[in-house]
Amino acid sequence: MNKPMTMLAFVLLFIVTPVSVFAVELQLTPAQLANASLETTAVSSRESLTQLKLNGILTADRRRTHRVAPVVDGLVTTLRVVATNEKVRKGQVLAQLRSHSLGQAQAGYLEALARFELAETERTRIEGLWKDGVVAESRWLKVDSEYKSARATLEARRRLLSLAGLSDQQIRQLAKQPDRLAVFDLISPIDGLVTRVEIESGQLLGVGQVAFRVDDLSTLWAVVQIPVASLPQVSTGVAAQIRVQASPGQIYRGTLESLGGAVETLSQTVSGRIVLANPDGRLLPGMYAEVTLSGMASKGLMVPASAVFRLGDQNYVFKVLGNGRFEPVVIETGTATGGWIPVISGITADTNVVSSGVAELKSHWQYGAGSE
Repeated sequence: MNKPMTMLAFVLLFIVTPVSVFAVELQLTPAQLANASLETTAVSSRESLTQLKLNGILTADRRRTHRVAPVVDGLVTTLRVVATNEKVRKGQVLAQLRSHSLGQAQAGYLEALARFELAETERTRIEGLWKDGVVAESRWLKVDSEYKSARATLEARRRLLSLAGLSDQQIRQLAKQPDRLAVFDLISPIDGLVTRVEIESGQLLGVGQVAFRVDDLSTLWAVVQIPVASLPQVSTGVAAQIRVQASPGQIYRGTLESLGGAVETLSQTVSGRIVLANPDGRLLPGMYAEVTLSGMASKGLMVPASAVFRLGDQNYVFKVLGNGRFEPVVIETGTATGGWIPVISGITADTNVVSSGVAELKSHWQYGAGSE
């Protein structure tokens, strides 16, 4: 009846025993010490700047994104830009509309302009006759009133055209270009790249309906997902280096401008937005990017990464005791950066530790090769 329990105890003893057989201290013979390629380093306080490597996706800078939409309704008669990824210049005509409402407003302006010019001519003529005493003052006052009314009507018509998107120059040219009546130009407000075309020839557009999207790609955003555990290492304003497959030898530089205010439940990450310059125009929205964020600067005890080894779930270093003697010491560490590992606890400053030849010492320690 006791055999199963005896066997279980034996198995548990076999599993646990190896961890306890390692010596607390390692002693190398003079011959072993002479043959070992060991180097030592004193634990010291150093300043470090952590680096966080992330994957990101490039997107357009929304502060430099423009949606082109008409301020009058109309029928698309001419489509100058028909495909995305076409570069355009500021003021370039993207499409033309035929707008009945605009045509009526333009005709009303031209009618008001004709009446104003007639009233202005009549006012000038009557003013001279009134000053010469040929006509009565009441006639002059009536003509002057008609002139002011015509001027006010003309200004109101001009404002309507201005609200419809026509420039002062376009308004002045109306009388010389009667064939342009009812024609509305959709123009690019910036130098940029057309990233969306929403219309077709013959389509009826309403007021405010988006026809094109034009992006200024002189700057872009790199959107990254930062693990919650890494948030203490970063803050807004830190520098970022970005690499893309399209230009593997080129490093683009930017700045972490903002961090999201909420954690994504499934991935346990926070969204970060990096603003980067795109001077050569090679970066495009949608590209995958390798992002390296410079973390928070910190100062503390550090050891070379080569000095630390892991056994089970603990990190160790070999403390130098002298005369061929070494002590494996458990340490608590931070995140490695630049070939150095921060030490949170376990050893103190100025302690000498083995920084090269650690694997050989570990073998002696584990398998007892140092004992005679």
